[in-house]
Amino acid sequence: MRYKKSVFRSLVMVTQLGLCVLTPTVLGVLAGSYVDTHFGTKTVLVFLILGVLGGGRGAYLMARRIVEQEAREEKTAREQRMCEVVAAAGNSVEKPKRPSRIRKEGGENSA
Repeated sequence: MRYKKSVFRSLVMVTQLGLCVLTPTVLGVLAGSYVDTHFGTKTVLVFLILGVLGGGRGAYLMARRIVEQEAREEKTAREQRMCEVVAAAGNSVEKPKRPSRIRKEGGENSA
């Protein structure tokens, strides 16, 4: 089940990153063409560059947040596994070794 979860998470991450880059770029081109048609300037390239830079920044921040979230989840899972190991070791009670009833301490063997 963990494998399917990581595959879907990766698919969602790739989709989000693509949309995060694509949306500002398209909006930049649309804004540049709107400004060009109304004011007669040549600013599509400027708005395109601004859109790509904004999309890159957004993708970087999103990727960083996802990596930090996965690191936190991994740390939590590791701590949880460690607690389970400690709890399992704490539940097994070890009794001290009982002295032998056959062999007496002191080195005297009677035959």
